[in-house]
Amino acid sequence: MGGGDLPKGFPVPQPTTSYWQIPPHPLANHRTTPCLPTSSTLDYIIIGSGLSGAAVAHKLLSHDPKRSILMLEARTAASAASGRNGGNCRAGWWLNFKKYAEKLGEVEALKFDALEAQNVVDMAEFVRQYHVECDFEDVETADTYTVQQEWDDLLEVLRFREEVQRRWNLQEREVKRVWEGEAARKHLGLPDLVGAVTYHAHTLNPYLLVSRMLELSLDKGLNLQTNTPALAVMPVSESSDSNAKWEVQTDRGVVRAKSVVLATNGYTNALYPGIADTKFLTPGRSQISAVRSKKDLSDHPVQRKSVGVNDRGTGDYFFMRAPGLKGAGDVIYGGGRFISKTKDLGITDDSKVNEAIAQYVKWSVPDVFGREAWGKGSKEVRDWSGITCYTPDSFPLVGEVPGQKGLWASVGMNGHGMAMALRSAEALVGMMTTGKEPSWFPKCFRVGRAWTGEKTTVRPLDSVA
Repeated sequence: MGGGDLPKGFPVPQPTTSYWQIPPHPLANHRTTPCLPTSSTLDYIIIGSGLSGAAVAHKLLSHDPKRSILMLEARTAASAASGRNGGNCRAGWWLNFKKYAEKLGEVEALKFDALEAQNVVDMAEFVRQYHVECDFEDVETADTYTVQQEWDDLLEVLRFREEVQRRWNLQEREVKRVWEGEAARKHLGLPDLVGAVTYHAHTLNPYLLVSRMLELSLDKGLNLQTNTPALAVMPVSESSDSNAKWEVQTDRGVVRAKSVVLATNGYTNALYPGIADTKFLTPGRSQISAVRSKKDLSDHPVQRKSVGVNDRGTGDYFFMRAPGLKGAGDVIYGGGRFISKTKDLGITDDSKVNEAIAQYVKWSVPDVFGREAWGKGSKEVRDWSGITCYTPDSFPLVGEVPGQKGLWASVGMNGHGMAMALRSAEALVGMMTTGKEPSWFPKCFRVGRAWTGEKTTVRPLDSVA
């Protein structure tokens, strides 16, 4: 599987096999060339082959196929969080809109809201444009509540957000429908609900999506080297005659480039101490299970829906695999980190699962569905884990590392990369190729805040995208 005997904090060998990675993709152990291009200076070295790295490569090469790009992956292709997440693509952080507006100002809150919504649209457009076979489904997603006070608080957030949008003459990008009481319970088939908000989203096999993105870049000249951990990233000596600015050490040799992109998410601290010293990024182990009822639930109302269980303090979410797909009827259920005293933070080992969390999930699925609806007994399909990465303010770090010209990052996706990573890559490529931030880019994503902690200021009205 690659990874080797690496220091703590690097990707471990033999991670759990996610539901999505069976069978492995043909690119799993791909090496474009037998040896690393150690004798030449590359335009870019991208470290990490997940959604962030794959999207950056795809966008760079789509703009200019002549660029020389090397991608280093410590293990197999798309083997980290992007190949082992919950399979949802939904703009669910509108729930934080009021908090963001109070902390950052309305314009920044609107910018993030727009980025998240557009990211979901862009993901769907990518799948359709390139005919990506990844079990992509248009679904209705629901944020659900079982506690009346929590539901009332959510309705206040919804009212506040709508008021701000009206004040700024903005239309809702994705219309949200409110279901209360019995209407919510009947619509979703979940017995304990006091309310739900539904809107458009998608489910998919994320591993196949990222693998296809990598294939498209390989067709345009990307050099992908799997099972090749980056061990250190360092500036090239000023005395060197090369026009390279950075070098990356691996156990297969040293490679050099004008620019290096860290798409390393939860492994960033171990690879680049300059970011680790800020203590801004915290890796964590997230966990998902696939279970199925022994009862036929093919007519259950939750079919072709994804659900966020929002008011239990769990961060739980789930969806049921649609009829016609491999594993139809399997419920993909993530969350339960609260079961761990440490919330499984500070962990970069995805070779195992937390058994207490696994047991919690297996109990939660029939509980959420209702014991009568779920029936007697569950079939346990698979448990797996993945390493995610968190920041204190919930936003990623996207841009050039301060004082390190040519070192770029798109990391810290807070377990929400399916709704942020593609647009973050678009912004990063814009910065790398034009030297400017896109007008729609939220300042709260800027890399520099990890060092300075500076308060975000807002852009003028006419720049809200």
